Formats: sequence, structure tokens, C-alpha cells
Amino acid sequence: MLFSRLLCFLTLLCLLSSCQSTGSYKITLKDGRQYLCKGCPDFVGKTGYYRYRTFQDRDAMLRADEVLMIEEQGS
Repeated sequence: MLFSRLLCFLTLLCLLSSCQSTGSYKITLKDGRQYLCKGCPDFVGKTGYYRYRTFQDRDAMLRADEVLMIEEQGS
């Protein structure tokens, strides 16, 4: 009984971890401007910028000190 529960839990954990979210995110800047992007923006510590992909399939960057919040958008 315990083994079957453990096996079920591990299977569920594997399925959830393999379904990484590549949804959309909203980036809100301190001045109120908002940008939508595909996938989670990546912070590049060396440059101090967030890199993200637009819905027009272009790469874009925003200075990290201008970003107020990054929120995942519901589906």
C-alpha cells in the first residue's frame, strides 16, 4: 500500500516537473508601462538587464532597476 502511494506520488511529481510553463508574462515598469512577453524573462546579472521574447518573436531587454514586477498571466 505504501509502495503504491509512493510510486503514484513520484509519477505525479515527474509529470508536473516535465510540464514547464512557457506561458506569457507581464512586466510592469516603475513608470507604469507594461510589456507582455513569451516565457519567463531571464535576468542577466552581468549586464543588469532582463531579456525576454516578444510576441512578434523578437528579443528585447529592459533595465532591471526600471522593473517594478513580473507576473505570470493566467491561461
